[in-house]
Amino acid sequence: MNPYLFHTFPMADPSDVTIQKKVEDFLKNLGVPGFIVFGYKKSDETFQIVSSYNHMPKIAAIKGISKILHEFIEREF
Repeated sequence: MNPYLFHTFPMADPSDVTIQKKVEDFLKNLGVPGFIVFGYKKSDETFQIVSSYNHMPKIAAIKGISKILHEFIEREF
């Protein structure tokens, strides 16, 4: 398996698996190398995060996530 194809985290909740698959399909259908981190609200007090990357070197995804996290922290705090 290509290490740059998709990254998934094991999930026990079937709804998480469904959302993970939709995120992977969306990214694959874009037809360009990329990554997605998607957070969503599962219930009143629970949030979940899924991620996927498609033909994206891990270091590039890490740099992108780091930049976004830094910008979020500066803007929100």
